[in-house]
Amino acid sequence: MNDRKYIFGKFLKDIRNKRNLSQERLAELSFINIKTISNMENAKVNFDLDNLDILSSILSVDLIEKYFEIMYEDSSNIENIISSLNSKDRYEGKDQSLEINELIRIKDSSSRHVVKVKANKLILFFKSMEVKNDPALRKSLVLRALNFDGDFDFDNLSNNYFDYIDYRILMNYAICLDDYQEKLRIYKFIEECDVLDNNIRAVLYHNISNIYYILEDNKKALEYINMALAYNSNNPKSAVMLYTKAIILMDDKLPYEDYIKEALDISKKTDPDTYNFILHKFKNIKR
Repeated sequence: MNDRKYIFGKFLKDIRNKRNLSQERLAELSFINIKTISNMENAKVNFDLDNLDILSSILSVDLIEKYFEIMYEDSSNIENIISSLNSKDRYEGKDQSLEINELIRIKDSSSRHVVKVKANKLILFFKSMEVKNDPALRKSLVLRALNFDGDFDFDNLSNNYFDYIDYRILMNYAICLDDYQEKLRIYKFIEECDVLDNNIRAVLYHNISNIYYILEDNKKALEYINMALAYNSNNPKSAVMLYTKAIILMDDKLPYEDYIKEALDISKKTDPDTYNFILHKFKNIKR
């Protein structure tokens, strides 16, 4: 439970900093002792719901809802889905019905607003991943997810409040864009976030590697795919990441055969759809 208190305290501090408020100024606005605010942010006190209610109105975020979300485990199913989302290969057009159906069940059975918002965002996100050969529809679904609980500021990304899943959804928004420099701007913004776990960093660095490869900066592309593979080391090996490394090496006329072989061997054993996806892509490149 103390770990959860620390997580909530850090969340409170991050929100205060995002609002450009010092502890002193927040104490003045809330009439809560500055020592109490400091202790809350450092998880040295039990959280008083009345104080959280006062701070919620000043910081424009429902701290009570967030407190219960972090301190208790009624959101654990959603967190498991998020963890699964970032820890296995996914690509456009792949069936996501298992996740979507589970999220619909969670949404319909929960009475908590924050859980319903997360579930709805993720439903739209997973639906966007099922879309194939329709970029406009895919982008529309991702935009609906980002704007589900308020207007998202795409020009100044730091103006937004980000839940953990919003970083993942924003990553897929970048995939929908045609402007590669804009994609990189978004990816670099996400890269600077300090709350990302290894799974989402692996996905992020894989995406950045793909952009640098398209921009013909193979040195950067190889650097980022190696980082992606390193951050993904606690998960089963990613066939798609290995395939990406193979094509970068092949483009540089470096030994690549072991990587494409491993990518095909892994996917053939674990996911026939991924195997066919990689095989089709590789054959087209070799032509």
